[in-house]
Amino acid sequence: MSSRELKRVDVAIVGGGIIGCAIAWYLSGRGLSVGVYEKGRIAGEQSGKNSGFVRKQGRDRREMPLIKRSLDLWNRIDAEIGDVTGFRASGIIALASDEDKLGRMRDWLEIAREFDVDSTLVASSGIRSVNPGLQAPFLGGLYTPSDARAEPSLAAPAIARALARKGADVRENCLVEGLLMQAGKVAGIVTEQGEVRAETVVVAAGLWSGVFLRRYGISVPQVDLRVSVGRTAPFDHGIALPTIFDKALVRPRHDGGLTIAPGLQGPLDYDAAFRSLRYAPRYVRTLFASREGTRVNIGRHFWDDGRMVSAYLSGALDRYEALRVPHVPANGGVLESSRAAAKAAFGITDDMELVETWACRIDITPDGVPVLDQVLDRGNLVIATGMSGHGFGISLGVGDTLAELIDTGATTIPLEPFRLERFRERFFAAPQNVL
Repeated sequence: MSSRELKRVDVAIVGGGIIGCAIAWYLSGRGLSVGVYEKGRIAGEQSGKNSGFVRKQGRDRREMPLIKRSLDLWNRIDAEIGDVTGFRASGIIALASDEDKLGRMRDWLEIAREFDVDSTLVASSGIRSVNPGLQAPFLGGLYTPSDARAEPSLAAPAIARALARKGADVRENCLVEGLLMQAGKVAGIVTEQGEVRAETVVVAAGLWSGVFLRRYGISVPQVDLRVSVGRTAPFDHGIALPTIFDKALVRPRHDGGLTIAPGLQGPLDYDAAFRSLRYAPRYVRTLFASREGTRVNIGRHFWDDGRMVSAYLSGALDRYEALRVPHVPANGGVLESSRAAAKAAFGITDDMELVETWACRIDITPDGVPVLDQVLDRGNLVIATGMSGHGFGISLGVGDTLAELIDTGATTIPLEPFRLERFRERFFAAPQNVL
C-alpha cells in the first residue's frame, strides 16, 4: 500500500446510516469485503433519530416489494448479528379522524390485497379491541398486525458492530472527500484519512448525497424536512401498539418509555436552505398536497446550511467538526402539542413529560420514494438515497437488494421505479403514499 492508501475493499460505502450499514451487512454475507465510511458517528443523523416504525401499511405501491423483503429480514436480524435492534413485530395502527383520510385508507387496501398484506380497516366500534388503551374516538383505522417497530438508536450501531466483528472496515469521523477516479472509472474513494481502493462505491449519505454527487455532474433532487421527536422516561403506560393519528405518533420504546412525534397532519418544518433552492420548483405539487402539515421557515438555517456545505466541499480538516453530526433543534411547540394529544388520546394521568427531545432532517425526493440506481456512465457507482422518511423500515430490504445488484448485476425486485432518470422524464411529481 502507498502512504496515502488506507484500505482495499470490494465495496466502499459512503455513509454510516442504517442504509449504508444494511448494504454492507448483506454484502458481507455474500462474501464481499466492505468498508463503511461515516463523516460523524454511525446513525448520527436521521437513521438514529426517527420514530422507529417498520411498516408496510400506507406505503407507495412502488415500495411494497422492498418493505415486504425488509420485514422478513427484520424478523431475523437480531439473531444474525447477535445483538439487539429493539425490533418487535407488534403491529401498527393508523387512525382516521375524518372521512377523507378513512377513504384513502380504504382505497389503500387494494394495494394490501395485491401484495398479500394483512392490513384491515377497523371500524370505530372495533378500535379498542385492537388498541385497548385508546380513549379518544376515531372514525376508524388501518391496522396491520404484521407491522413492527425497532429502536433507531440501537439498530444501525448494532449492525455496525457486527460488521466490525466480521472484519469490515467501519470508520467514524472519516469524511469521504471525493471519488478516486482511474481511466475514467471509479476506483475507490478519497477520505480524510487516506484513499480506499474499491471495485464498487455506494453513495448512501442521506441528505449529503446530492452535495457529494453534484461534483461529478450527477443531479439528485433532494430537499429536507425537519422532524421533531421526543421520549418519555419509562413508566406504566399500558400501550403495546404503535399508533399514529392526526395529532401525534406514539410508539412504545425498548426501554419502557414512549417515543412521541408529530402525527399524520404534522406539522413538519421545512427550513429553507440554499442547496434546496435549485430543486424547489419540483416540489410544488408535494407542498400543495401537504400544505397543512408543512411549515416553511426562512431563517438562520439558510446561512448555517450554506456554511456546512462549504465546509463539506472544502477539503479542510479544520472545518469538518461543525458538520460531523449537525445539531438540529427540535420544535418544542410542535412536540408539546403532540405530547398533549397523545396523553389525551390514551387517557394517561401520568404527567408524561418528555425527558429528551431532538430533531432530524429527512431527505425527500419529489415523488417521495428513494433513488436506488447504478450509474452506468460512471461504471461501478451505486446510489442509495432519498428515502423520504421511509428509510428506517425499508432499510434491510434496500440493503439486501443492492447487495444482490452489486454481487450479481441483477435484482429479484425490479429497481426501475427507483432509477434517477425518472426525474428527467417527469419534472413535477408527488408522493402517492397514504401515511
